[in-house]
Amino acid sequence: MKNHLKKVDPDKWDKIVQRMKDKERKHNTMDKNVEKVITQLRDREEEGLRKYGVNTERTDLTSLEWLQHLQEELMDASVYIEKLKSDMKETQAEMSGMKWKD
Repeated sequence: MKNHLKKVDPDKWDKIVQRMKDKERKHNTMDKNVEKVITQLRDREEEGLRKYGVNTERTDLTSLEWLQHLQEELMDASVYIEKLKSDMKETQAEMSGMKWKD
């Protein structure tokens, strides 16, 4: 007897199953902030695959090279934090000098 079912690419199947799990989880979730982060991570993963053609399962980097990538990302994050702190201090200074109308 011939099997008339088409073979499904395992990666595509995994994504289909994950989408189904995600959809089910959304109905049972208690924290929409966690769901938002999960969605952002999935979007970032897809963008990384499109942009670089690889993910973190790649095997061409050593542990030291992964640590270098992490360090560079954290340095960028520190710059963003410093910029936002500066903006907040500036806004606070501007607001403290304001005269409020009665």
